[in-house]
Amino acid sequence: MLSKIATAYMNSLDYFIPPQRKEETEFYNQARMFLVSHTIGPFFGNTIPLALFLFNPTPHMDIFWLAVSITGFWIFPFLLKCGINYEKLVIASVINLNFCIFWGSYFNGSVSSPTLGWILIVPILSFFYIGGEVRLQSTLLLIFASSFAIFLGAYVYFAPPPSNVPPDRMIGIGVVSTLATLAYVATMAIYYSRIFDAGTELEKEVARRRQASDELRLAMAAADREGRTKAEFLARMSHELRTPLNAIIGYSQILMEDADEIGDDTMARYVAKINDAGQYLVRLINMILDLSKIEAGRMQFRPEKAPLAEIITHAVEAAKPAILENGNRIELEIENGLGDVETDTARLQQILNTILSNAGQNTKDGLITIACSVTMSENKFHIFIKDTGKGIAPDRLAILFDNLADIREAAESKYGGTGLSLTVAHRLAQAMGCSLAAESQLGRGSCFKVTVPLTWQAPRDPARVEAADRAEARDQTIDA
Repeated sequence: MLSKIATAYMNSLDYFIPPQRKEETEFYNQARMFLVSHTIGPFFGNTIPLALFLFNPTPHMDIFWLAVSITGFWIFPFLLKCGINYEKLVIASVINLNFCIFWGSYFNGSVSSPTLGWILIVPILSFFYIGGEVRLQSTLLLIFASSFAIFLGAYVYFAPPPSNVPPDRMIGIGVVSTLATLAYVATMAIYYSRIFDAGTELEKEVARRRQASDELRLAMAAADREGRTKAEFLARMSHELRTPLNAIIGYSQILMEDADEIGDDTMARYVAKINDAGQYLVRLINMILDLSKIEAGRMQFRPEKAPLAEIITHAVEAAKPAILENGNRIELEIENGLGDVETDTARLQQILNTILSNAGQNTKDGLITIACSVTMSENKFHIFIKDTGKGIAPDRLAILFDNLADIREAAESKYGGTGLSLTVAHRLAQAMGCSLAAESQLGRGSCFKVTVPLTWQAPRDPARVEAADRAEARDQTIDA
C-alpha cells in the first residue's frame, strides 16, 4: 500500500514539470527534487509554528507570519507549472527559506533558538536544486551569507524581543524542531539515493548499449566486407559463366541458320529452344549480378538530365516485341512539354523495360497503357504502367518484390515471369532514390507506379563510391 502511494505521489509530481523540458534528464531530476522539497517540506516545517503556538503562553503575530512564509512554499510547484524560470524560482525559494529560519530564530531565542539548526539544510537544498551549476551555487551561497549577516546585525544592533516560552517548553520546541529537521533531511536523502541508484543503472545501461553498438558496428563492417566479397565473387563467376554461354548462343545461332538453309523445321525448333535458354541464363546472370551490387553498395549510377518522354519512349520501343508477341496493344499518354529529369537514364529505362516486358508477357490480346504525371509541389514524376492481364493474387502481391520469393522464373516461364526481375527493378529504384509500387486484381490486370524525383536524390557514400569505382574497373578487366 505504501509503495503504491509513493508511486502515485511521484507520478503526480510530473504534472508540475513543463512538458517541453521533461526530456532533459538533468533538469528533470533537479525539478523533481525541487518539487519533493516544496510539497513535503511545508508539512514538516509547519510543525514548528504549531509548537510555538502551543508552548508559548502569549503567542504573537511573528508565529503567524512564520507559518505563512512556510506555507508559501506550496506556491512554487504551480509557478513552475506556469513556466516561470526555474533558476528564479530556486533563488526565491532559498531567500524564503532563509527568511523562515532567521525570522523564527530572531523571535524565539535568537542565536540560542532551537530552530536555528535548520540553517544547516540551506546549502544542502541549494546543491540538490541546481546540481553542478557553479554560477548559481555562488549566487545562493551569497544569499545565505547576506541573510546570516542581516540576522547577526539585527541581533547585535536591535535587541531581540524577550521570549515568553518557559525553559522546559523551549526544550520541547527544540525536540520538535530537531525531529522535523531529521525527518525532512531523511526524506530528501532517500529520494536523492533513488536518483543516484537510477543514475547508476542508467550508466550501466549506457555501457551495455555502447558495447552492443560497438558489436553491431563490427558486425556491419564484417557484413559489408562479406557483401563486397560476394559481389566480387559473382562478378568473376558471371565472367566464367558468360564465356560458355556466349559459345552456346553463338553456335545455336549458326545451327539455326543452317537449319533454315536446309529446311529442317524440327531441328530449327530444337536449336531455338537452346538459344532461348542461353539468352535466359544470360539475363538471369545479369539480374543476380545487379542485385548483388545493389546489396553490397557497389552499384554505380551516372545521373544526367534528359527528357523523361524520350526515356519512356525508348523503354517502350525496347519492350515492344515482348508486348506485341501476345497480340497486345500499346497506348502512350504522355503530355507535351513534360520536361527533363535528372537521373541515370539507362537504369531508369531498365526498370521501365522490366515492368513493360512483364506486363506484355502476362497479358494476352489486351492493352498496355503507359501514362505519366508530375507533382510540382513534391518535385516528382509519376509513371503508371497498366495492363489488362490476368492480375496477381493478393498473397503473391504482398511478396512481389521480395528476394527469391517467387521461383516461377526458372520453373514455369521462359521469359522470367514476375520474380527476380521485378525484385531487381524494385531494389534498383530504391538505390536511385525512386520508388516502385504495384496494385493488382485477379482477372482485371495490374498497375505499376514508378515515382522519380525531378532531381537526383540517391544517397552517395564517398567511400562506397570509391570502392565501387575500383570494383567496376576490376569487372571490366575481367570481362575484357
